[in-house]
Amino acid sequence: MDLLRTRADRSQFLIACLRILMGAVFLAVWADNLAKGFYSPSGWADFVQRYADTTKVGLYADLLNNVMIPNATLFAYGQMGIELVVFGLFLVLGLFTPVSGLLAAGFQLNLLIATSGTGEWPGTYIIMCLLLVAIALGQSGRTMGLDARLAQRNPHPRLPVY
Repeated sequence: MDLLRTRADRSQFLIACLRILMGAVFLAVWADNLAKGFYSPSGWADFVQRYADTTKVGLYADLLNNVMIPNATLFAYGQMGIELVVFGLFLVLGLFTPVSGLLAAGFQLNLLIATSGTGEWPGTYIIMCLLLVAIALGQSGRTMGLDARLAQRNPHPRLPVY
């Protein structure tokens, strides 16, 4: 396989595999959350209320209680769509990978803050965040992804969206 001939090729291949893995993780979590009813407005509000009640970051709790939970319908359906399409499918397919990866990394930082008072080990979110930043900045969608086709048409877009 030509893709594995050089060290650089192997590195690109491995980061593309990590991209696909992270997308699959998001899709698996999405399916689990859907089955648990977390994407319904009431299910989402109940789930997020636990974070609001336990986080050690007061401003974050205020944001959850005063902005997000009162608008649970918008945020529940928005999160359902973003996790499925932007974090899950885009990463698996390698489409708009820099944008998808950075947004997903920000989402992991959000979860790190949300779980700050729950006793949950923070390393999971830190590791996922760092992996997603590497996936985004490494433009891993240009290897085994749809970003490669976009790059064939325009290898240097004004904004690095692929």
